[in-house]
Amino acid sequence: MKEITIYYDDTKQSCQTVAREFSKYDNVQCKKASDYEDQKIIFTNREKVGFVFESQKGKVPYGVSHVMWKMVGDKTKDHMLCVTGGSREFNAVKTACSDLKQRGYHISHIYTKYILTEKYKLSIEDSVKKILSDMMADQADGPDKEEYKAHSGKELRRFLYGELKNYRTYRKQERKSERKTTSVL
Repeated sequence: MKEITIYYDDTKQSCQTVAREFSKYDNVQCKKASDYEDQKIIFTNREKVGFVFESQKGKVPYGVSHVMWKMVGDKTKDHMLCVTGGSREFNAVKTACSDLKQRGYHISHIYTKYILTEKYKLSIEDSVKKILSDMMADQADGPDKEEYKAHSGKELRRFLYGELKNYRTYRKQERKSERKTTSVL
């Protein structure tokens, strides 16, 4: 069984909830990213590392990004990112991936709130099970390249445009629900 360390942003409720679910498993060790903000080098003796955070306008929270910058771990293994929401979550994924790639780490397991809850319709418990099973099996989640090669360019553009349209409607609904909760308060 592979040992996994999860660093999470403890300032956000959604990250704490996901970390609580991860900590129910024996081979997973969850650590608060804020506990490591003053350390210059962070050693990880576990096989795989995961990061759970909420996007802050397309940026990674400071505590999590500090762990990414100062972490010393296994660069031959595939690691995980899980964005639990926030604005511009795909920009945050891109930023985190580029930071880790610059340090020599390979990220092959990327999950966002939109993908887990809207595309796959999974609860938090099922999402954590899916993430762990993917990490244990060393399989990267996502469409295969062969699947796209079979389609023409026009069909592929049509499919990607439809996916983008679905994501935009999801974000509009999220913003409307946020406005309603703030106006009620």
